[in-house]
Amino acid sequence: MSKRNETEKPKPVSLTISRPELLVDGTDGMFRKLVHDLFAFLYRHEAIRAGHAEYIGLAGIEYTILISIAHLQKTQDVNVITVSDHLHVTGAFVTRIVNKLVGLGLVSKKTAASDRRRVSLLVTQKGKDWLSQLAPVQRKVNDVEFGSLSREDFVSLCRIVSQLVSDGDEAIALQNYLKTAEPALDLKAAS
Repeated sequence: MSKRNETEKPKPVSLTISRPELLVDGTDGMFRKLVHDLFAFLYRHEAIRAGHAEYIGLAGIEYTILISIAHLQKTQDVNVITVSDHLHVTGAFVTRIVNKLVGLGLVSKKTAASDRRRVSLLVTQKGKDWLSQLAPVQRKVNDVEFGSLSREDFVSLCRIVSQLVSDGDEAIALQNYLKTAEPALDLKAAS
């Protein structure tokens, strides 16, 4: 291994963004910190979700779909498409988890009166009871997790995250396109 000369400056790392709005002092350092903080937050939030789920004997995604159906059914007819759109996951994935919840007696399926081809999803009384048991714990934990937010921060965060989900969908589509449009990097040859 060669030792770097003490006066030699390290080679700058290439920028990972180019938009001026995201560069601070010509660097992407603050952007990288944001991305890493988002990873850290999402890791902790996933642990909290898993803890909520475990409290009522479910896996994290089972709990998420159960509580999503419960909240969505307050204002609309809920079906697999409603849940998949709400959670930004595939309908096939939702169907698989819903079938588990039906098997546990937490969700029921009912043919929609308006369209016999459509199946409505409803949280059963057992599902409502389980969620009611969890609610006091949820409130305490959620209040702490988001405790530093003011009302204005909360409203802004909701708007920003919703837009980032949409932007993320576009970025994934671009990344998938670039995989087919541009040749793969040969990193071994560059070394």
